[in-house]
Amino acid sequence: MGGTVLLPATAWLASRTAARAEGFRGRLTRGDTSILRLLAAAEIIEWDLWLQYQELALGNAAYQLALESLDGDMPTYVRQNNRDEFTHQNFLNAYLVSKGHKPVSLEPFRSLPSSQATGANKTAKRLTNLMNLTVDTSWYTRYRSAGNPDFGDTFPQIVNLVDLPAIPNSDLPLPSDSDGFKIQLIANTAGFHFATIEQGGLSLYNSLLSKATSPEVIKIIAGIGGSEIQHFEVWQDKAGNAPLVMDNNGNVLFPQLPAAPEQTPNGTDPADAMDTNQIMPHPCKFINGDLPQCAVVRPTSIAQAGAVATFTGFTRSGLFTGQSDGFFDFIFALAKEADEARRESD
Repeated sequence: MGGTVLLPATAWLASRTAARAEGFRGRLTRGDTSILRLLAAAEIIEWDLWLQYQELALGNAAYQLALESLDGDMPTYVRQNNRDEFTHQNFLNAYLVSKGHKPVSLEPFRSLPSSQATGANKTAKRLTNLMNLTVDTSWYTRYRSAGNPDFGDTFPQIVNLVDLPAIPNSDLPLPSDSDGFKIQLIANTAGFHFATIEQGGLSLYNSLLSKATSPEVIKIIAGIGGSEIQHFEVWQDKAGNAPLVMDNNGNVLFPQLPAAPEQTPNGTDPADAMDTNQIMPHPCKFINGDLPQCAVVRPTSIAQAGAVATFTGFTRSGLFTGQSDGFFDFIFALAKEADEARRESD
């Protein structure tokens, strides 16, 4: 054997495992890098929009009061969500740098104007546009039904929010004033948009989880993705408190949401599946339609929840209205690379 040293199979396997673990500590696979770069960009975008929400939730009297119609703690919840998104993008970029990669920056694309309402940083340039949103509210009916988009199921909107602002662009009357319906409609729109953004994030993280190779990267995706789930659960609960909004002529601008009858101690739950208090995920089809239904995050497929699908949804909603072609080229290039990532194995 020419001096070759023979190792027992167990020793050989142990050395392979140790070498692979060391590789994970010292470098990232191409796929893992693509996933983390995409997620860093997504979190920068989330931080941008949540910062706008925070400025007005904490600094604009009419907007704050209107949000508090959904829950008295809405302003601090908004602040906490903004804080979390900052830490997500900050951590992901720091992790990339620690592995020898450049951080993701969207600063060249920070060109959109700010709100001019009291409380906003009026001169700041933004990445996102919260002034003309079409909010997808189908998550409400999706998470209250047995269907799953990964099986081709579709879901109606619980309320149609088309081409509406989610923050005021100027100072508006208080909700209790004669024209208070204007700020309340904006706050209701924001309340649903909060949940829409976070459910998109939780599905995105879930769709990419199985593509990661490094146990450490899997831990990062699961950990940050788990916090997105927590955010969504808070916001879908609060969105259900959005009040009826009518203009001064009695026209309904935001409908009364379905509320459950009062609970009585008779051993039954009188709530309907679509009632606002049904905030736990309804069991649905999962993995295979022949298996029992299971309460899970949905969708999680790349086709329905991957990076390209997520950013296509954000684009259609108007979140990036006014952005440059360069922005879309950059974001969708990252998204495509993340969706194409493949888990590597020995």
